[in-house]
Amino acid sequence: MKWILGVIFLGLAVFEVDKKINSGNKGHHLKRSYQSFAILELFTSEGCSSCPPADRLLPHLASEANVIPLSFHVDYWDRYGWKDPFSNSSFTDRQRGYAKQFKLESIYTPQLVINGEYELVGSNRSSAEADIKKLLAENAPLQLTIDEVKKENDKLSVSCRLQGDFQNCDLLVAIVQKHAEVNVKAGENHGAKLSHINVVRSFLKLPAKEKMDFQVSVPSGIAQDNSTPDKENWQLIIYTQQKDDLKITGAAVYDP
Repeated sequence: MKWILGVIFLGLAVFEVDKKINSGNKGHHLKRSYQSFAILELFTSEGCSSCPPADRLLPHLASEANVIPLSFHVDYWDRYGWKDPFSNSSFTDRQRGYAKQFKLESIYTPQLVINGEYELVGSNRSSAEADIKKLLAENAPLQLTIDEVKKENDKLSVSCRLQGDFQNCDLLVAIVQKHAEVNVKAGENHGAKLSHINVVRSFLKLPAKEKMDFQVSVPSGIAQDNSTPDKENWQLIIYTQQKDDLKITGAAVYDP
């Protein structure tokens, strides 16, 4: 009975639009827009021995289609023996912005930020699931729709539109590598084979407007996933974030 009620509740709380769209190449591709969603931003590092449990938990937290994970690999662990191949100083800066908003004394890993509203240790499953449940019961204040995606060489040309209150928002654009495995040869995780999902490889921040056209790079290092060789190993995630309190207000996903 509880399971049936849960399905009914999800159907009421989530209005998810799945459409096949032409990407400018052969075939059709899937895009999703969400009325209810949870964006999971995991700040992690291959140089941190506390991070692998959070990396392993992330796909379990994102078992529903409207729970959208992103792995931001920070760079401040790189000086302790192992340089994370996915680390980026701009991701550290993004984490510092959250630390200021949440009034934290310092940044740390693994940290999970959910919809810009909740922050917690990335391996804390019970707290993460509780926060996700609360957010999925709310309607998003903004509807974000991807109209067209065209890929030429290593560039994506994207058209999207926003409905709702976007005047105080940025549009965030992420190209993620859906799956990655790395053999760590130094540092705290020396000898470990680490697995990651939705590793952020390209990231843009643009002022939000009602209709938007932009380009984003697809890194050449993103290969096809060997476990599913017929599918591309990247995904486009777009979301809006308020400039003042950093709350995330809308989201859309494109799968090639």
